[in-house]
Amino acid sequence: MRAAILGASGLVGQELVDRLLAEDAYSEVHVLVRRPMRRFHPKLEEWVIDFDRVTEIELPVVDHVYCALGTTIKQAGSQEAFRLVDYTYPVELGRELLDLGATRFALISALGAHPNAKTFYNRVKGDTENGLRVLGYDALLIFRPSLLLGDRDEFRFGEQAAAKISTVLRPLLKRSAIAPIEAGQVATAMIRETLHAPPGITIIESKQMQS
Repeated sequence: MRAAILGASGLVGQELVDRLLAEDAYSEVHVLVRRPMRRFHPKLEEWVIDFDRVTEIELPVVDHVYCALGTTIKQAGSQEAFRLVDYTYPVELGRELLDLGATRFALISALGAHPNAKTFYNRVKGDTENGLRVLGYDALLIFRPSLLLGDRDEFRFGEQAAAKISTVLRPLLKRSAIAPIEAGQVATAMIRETLHAPPGITIIESKQMQS
């Protein structure tokens, strides 16, 4: 089969690239990125695209889509720009890739995602889940991790501080739904579930990914 990764340069996205290239079920791995990643592998094909023109440009024909797109309001610069990255891009790309033949879509959402959530972040994540639900994929897999642990390319003070605190408290949080989770665990769970989950909508919470 052929897989596409949206957000391949991010924390979970990089883990997905490594694991999908090593996964025998996939003969091709297509990464859709803004800038070249400069990674080379016989199965890997880079698509440097303009995410604001996805309805006008050529996109790969794939079977499964893995979406790790995401930013912060600080990085994006405004709530509108944040929503563009976390809602508009996943839904528009999801629609275009479905039209090209994709059958399964795996989304990284967030713990507490809901259209009526109190926080703007979780409301957007909930809107994204709903936007993808109505597209009609044979299988939609929604992953809701808690705080992600791993080495990011960019510095995020809030996440770094929370990660340090969580590491200290990890023994107490081990069985909790809010326990922090390694990015590699999320990527592994995404691939396993995407390959084996039944048709329909499957929601995988952070605690399930821990196991």
